[in-house]
Amino acid sequence: MKHIFVINPNAGKKDRFEEISDLLKKYDGIIDYEVYKTTCKGDGREYVRNYLLTHPKEETYRFYAIGGDGSLHDVVNGAYAFENAEVACYPSGSGNDFIKNFKNDDGFRNLERLIHGKVKKVDLLKANDKVSINIFNYGFDGEVTFKMHRIKRWPLMNGKSAYNVAAVSSLLFNMSTKMKVTLDDEVVFDDKGLLIAVANGHTYGGGYKCAPESKVDDGLIDVCLIKKISRFSAPSLMSVYKKGEHLTNKKLTGKIIYKKCRHVIIESPAPVAYAIDGEVFREGYIDITILPLALNFILPEGYVE
Repeated sequence: MKHIFVINPNAGKKDRFEEISDLLKKYDGIIDYEVYKTTCKGDGREYVRNYLLTHPKEETYRFYAIGGDGSLHDVVNGAYAFENAEVACYPSGSGNDFIKNFKNDDGFRNLERLIHGKVKKVDLLKANDKVSINIFNYGFDGEVTFKMHRIKRWPLMNGKSAYNVAAVSSLLFNMSTKMKVTLDDEVVFDDKGLLIAVANGHTYGGGYKCAPESKVDDGLIDVCLIKKISRFSAPSLMSVYKKGEHLTNKKLTGKIIYKKCRHVIIESPAPVAYAIDGEVFREGYIDITILPLALNFILPEGYVE
C-alpha cells in the first residue's frame, strides 16, 4: 500500500506542512509514503485524480486529507471513482464537520492510528458535476457560507465563530429564496423558503446539526427544508437548529419539511448561493443523487462502531 499525505497549508490558522513532515520521519523505511503540499483551491482534487490515473491500478493508495472540510472535499472528489483509492481525514481546519458523524473523533487526529486504520464504506452525494461527502446547503445557508469564508480570515475567528457571525449578518439581507424542490419525482415545496440542507452527514457550519437522523452509510439522502420565517423568530430557530432539536420543537410545527429520499432536484429562477462541504458556488438548478457506499473511508485503528 502507498500512503499519500495531501496537506493544505492554508487550512486553519497554521501551516501544518513542516509539522506533519516531521511526524512522518519516524515512518521512513517502514511505510511507502509521499507528501504533497497543495497550492490552491481544487489542487488537491486534481493531484489525487492525476496520481490515480498515472499509477498502477493493482496497487492500493491511501490519501490523507490534512486540512479542513474543503481539503477533504477536494481529496474525495479526486478519489471517489477509483476502487483502489482510500481516503483518510486528519482534521486541521476550522470546521472538520464530517468526522463528527463518528461517536469518537479523537483517533482521526492520530496519524499512527490512521495509518493502521480500517476501511469503512460510506455514501456520497452527487450534485450536478460535484461530489459531496457531507452536506449540500442551499439558500440562506449558502449565503452564510460565502460570508464565513471571508470572516474566518479575521483575527481570533475559528469555524464556529465565523459561521455564527456570518449567520447573523445574513439575517439582515438573505431571509428567503424562491425554490421548487422535488424529492423522488414528487414536488414537496414550491415557494419562498429560508434554506434547504441535503445531507449525507448530520453536522455542518462548525457544529450545526441540521440532519440529526442522517447516517453516512444508509443509502439515503436526508433533506431538511425550512420554510420562510420572520427575522424576529430566526435567532431562536438558530439555537434549536444548532442543537439538532428542530424536528421535535413544537414551535416549528409546519415550518420544516424533513424527508429521506434518493433523488433531489432544486430549481430557482436565478442563481442561488450554495455550498458543498463548505465550498461555495452559485447555480439555479441542482440535481442531487445518492452514491451508495461509493467511498473507502478510513476509520482509525481501534475505532469501535
